[in-house]
Parts: sequence; C-alpha cells; structure tokens
Amino acid sequence: MAEERAFFSPYTQAEPYWIILHGADASAATRFGATEMHRKPDLYGVNAGNDWIEGWKRLAEEFLPAPPESGLRAAIIAAAEIPSLQEIELLLRPVDEVHAIASNLWLANYIHEGRLICFMQDVIDRRGKKIGHEAFARIEAPGGEIIGGGAIMQASHALHMEYQVDRLMHKQAIQCFVESDLEGFLFINFLTGFIHRPEVYLEGLSQAVERHQLLPRSVALDVPLVDYAKDITKLKSIANYCHARGFALSLDDVMSTEGLAGLLHDIRPSFVKLDAKLAVDMLEPKRQGVVIEIIRLAHSAGASVLAEGVESETLHNAYLSADVDMFQGYLFGAPERCPPLPKHKKAS
Repeated sequence: MAEERAFFSPYTQAEPYWIILHGADASAATRFGATEMHRKPDLYGVNAGNDWIEGWKRLAEEFLPAPPESGLRAAIIAAAEIPSLQEIELLLRPVDEVHAIASNLWLANYIHEGRLICFMQDVIDRRGKKIGHEAFARIEAPGGEIIGGGAIMQASHALHMEYQVDRLMHKQAIQCFVESDLEGFLFINFLTGFIHRPEVYLEGLSQAVERHQLLPRSVALDVPLVDYAKDITKLKSIANYCHARGFALSLDDVMSTEGLAGLLHDIRPSFVKLDAKLAVDMLEPKRQGVVIEIIRLAHSAGASVLAEGVESETLHNAYLSADVDMFQGYLFGAPERCPPLPKHKKAS
C-alpha cells in the first residue's frame, strides 16, 4: 500500500527514493535535476538515490524559497521507478511538514540502532522506604549525549510515530523493571493526548505486562490532567480501561482543586500526583491552602498523594506536615539508568 512506502517510514533506507514537489515553487526542483512528471503542470520529481535526507536538505536549503509559497507540497516516496500519479497524490503534503520529518528522522534512526534507553527514579513513602519507581525514556546519541523525553515526544509527533514510540517505551520500561529486579509500583508515562480508543492503543502495554508476568495492579499509568482538562469524557474512557485491566491509575500534574472532587469520584485513581510547580506554594505558609485542599480531596476519594520534584528537606518536611503519602525527587536520588534492550529493527 502507498502509506507503507511513505517517507516517514525509516526502515527502507536501502531503497531508492523520489523527491517530488507540486505547486507554485515546484519548478525549483529542475535545478536539482528534476523533470516534469506525468505531464502535469507544476509536478516535478528527482531520483534521490538511497539518501533522501541529504537530498532533501540540499533541495530545501539551496533551491526552495524560505518560507515557500503557500500551497507548495512535497512527497518522498521509496520506489525504484517513477511512482504512479495516484501514489503521488496520496502522499503529497505541505512542504514544511516534510521538512519537519526530515529534521526529526534522527529519532527513528536512533531507535533503529537500539539507542532508546530507560531511567528509573525511586518513589519513597513517609518512612523513607522505597515503594516504587517511575520510568523515563531517553535516547543516548552516538557521542554519549542523553536526549530527554521532551525532544523524543516532539520528534515522535513530527514523524507521526507517537503510537509506535509509546509502545516501545512501555515495553522498555516493563522489561527494565523486571530484569532489574525492582519491586513496588512501576509508574509509566505515555503520550496520552491523541488516545481515542484506549482498548486498542494500550493493548500492547497489557500484552507486555502479561508476557513478563508482572501483576497489573503494580503498574500505575500516569495520566496528565493537563492533557484532558477539556475532554473529561476521554479521560474517563482511559480510566475505565485501566480499571478493567487491573492497572492502577495515577492522575498526574494536579495543580488545582477546580472540579477535582467530581473528577476523582468519576475516575477513581489510586494516586494523585502533585505537580512539581506546587513546591513554591508549599514553601509559603500563606499559599498552602490549595495544596492542602488537593491532598484532602484525594484522601477523601481513597487515593494516595505523591509529591514530585522534592529537592530539599524543607520542602519534604512541609509535605510531611501536610499529610502527603509519597515522594519523588532529587532529594532521594536522581533517575538511574537501566540496561538497554537488545537492538531491533522496528519501533513496534
């Protein structure tokens, strides 16, 4: 199918590629060695060999106007021969989107090379006992640079690979947790903003938990409240899936009491995570009211409260006095790297 040959698939690098432009500025491609295709005005293509990324960079930097006129579209198609007009029309998209894909293919390449790694940070209870770990995905670049989760999420979005990357991160977190003989709860983050059918999107997570014989109730899915503040229906569907599968639900990034009581009643989370930004309020006695009320509402709903970003004894003691149950932050240790998974060919 045409979509399987689209430019955002990084696993066909050995095949030759066609760079195609269509629009008011498409004639610029002729200076790059392109010819008019299919006798259609303003549709040009050039065979880029098997290194289309460098070919696209040269085309974008030397020949295309910056920014290009609106309406200019492009497609990068893996094909040994001139692709059909129908295939071209299926894959044409705004040229700035193609440029974003070319600029972010480092993620696909690094995943292909097995450079996705996992870090774990301890979660501590009121007695100072380690009761769980939160997993963080990172990329280790060839020079040893560690690329953080924000850049991974941004590149995943540009490549339209959120689902594949998220599944791989879940698998990585679960395998690292089990093979490192860690105990307690495993808190897993996931790219929640585009989940429409949790029973489909999270099925891979369920399969990984079952494959590694991990008890579902020990896996806590972190659902950022900010992602669903305006779509509570979708948040409820994710919560229902978690409960049906036996997972623990963690409501992440909580900063306000607005609508919180009703929400906690509807989704029944096991954990409520206080956003790290609340530390500023917690250190000012006159501004602690909102934090204390969040804690009260969470406890009334049967949820444990976890404070993130705890980096000082002063903040830790303030949260202890406010009856917070669990803590996470550099005061108790930085995230530690787990052994990487074996190399693989696909983010599946």
